[in-house]
Amino acid sequence: MKIKHPLLLAALLLLTGSCLAQKSFLERYSKMDGVTTVYISKTMLQIMPQMEIYADIDLQEFSGRLTGILILTSEKESITKQMRSEATEFYSGKAFEVLMKIKDDESLVSFYIRRKNEQRIAELVMLVDDEDEFVIIQMIGDLTMEDIKKMTKDVQFDH
Repeated sequence: MKIKHPLLLAALLLLTGSCLAQKSFLERYSKMDGVTTVYISKTMLQIMPQMEIYADIDLQEFSGRLTGILILTSEKESITKQMRSEATEFYSGKAFEVLMKIKDDESLVSFYIRRKNEQRIAELVMLVDDEDEFVIIQMIGDLTMEDIKKMTKDVQFDH
């Protein structure tokens, strides 16, 4: 069999590998002792759209476009160090782009997105790096940049 579009095939394989690596990365931490894991399904988001997940992110208007939210956090020093290193390396890769970073005296909050295409966002990831805690918030869905702008307009990081 002759492959007509080898570059397209290579790109598809790279994206598939990246998604599998992320799933493996997040699953490994979600099963680890010392890590608190919260998964919110699409159904739960539709039932309780006013749920506050972290930093006053307003999900009410977007609950129908989100397919799930995963939150991983740890206060255990050895785990936070490992999570911080792996997450920063992973989300700084080619599949994600930095949307915004906010640093104050106590924490660094980084937002990353993975696009479906030029107009649609498949994933929004927020990394919250405090001295004593590290939090990964992954939101999967079908969003636009305008959705993300509205979702985060009133974000306040009071810890």
